[in-house]
Amino acid sequence: VIEQSQVAPPLGLLPSPTTLPLTVCDTPWFYCQYPIKRIFFYHFPHPTHYFLQTTLPILKHSLSLTLQHFFPFSSNLVIPSDSQTAPYIRYLSSTNALSFTVAESAADFNLLISDSQDAQNWHPLVPDLSSSSTEQNSTRVIPIMAIQVTVMPNSGLSICLAFKHVAADGKSLHHFMKFWPLFQKTEQTTKTIRLLNTLSAS
Repeated sequence: VIEQSQVAPPLGLLPSPTTLPLTVCDTPWFYCQYPIKRIFFYHFPHPTHYFLQTTLPILKHSLSLTLQHFFPFSSNLVIPSDSQTAPYIRYLSSTNALSFTVAESAADFNLLISDSQDAQNWHPLVPDLSSSSTEQNSTRVIPIMAIQVTVMPNSGLSICLAFKHVAADGKSLHHFMKFWPLFQKTEQTTKTIRLLNTLSAS
């Protein structure tokens, strides 16, 4: 691991606190214990220091701008101690941010993107979605998303998202991953990054 940081929407652009109730479609996924994981692979024929100096700042800045439109991803799932109160999603500008990890790997990029391989090879690319914490009133607070970018020097990189299904379905995540590069394009960074493949991590 090279860097661990937090990325949040720009301050002052979202009302805080903001709460969202779980919908009928969200509720069944509340009982899903494990996060959903998605890995996106990109060609990146540059050394790690080039990524850290040029690409990483733009990735984080564009992610922050994207999160203002997808703020539940930087929010928490709140489970009140009172069983009569339904769980909900809560965004607090003072505390909520998405966990963002940058790592380097000596793994074979071409092997990782091949059709036939052991899914265990992907496990080091998956971020740790932090476990829940407890507030003073015994309310459980659970992070909704974490992102890890793993650089394989001079060959490629991966972006892996681990997230709670209560905050997004596949279509929502698809929109998020299409929206994020739009801000990157405005910064002229996607010339060196090409979407190669989309895979599911187990």
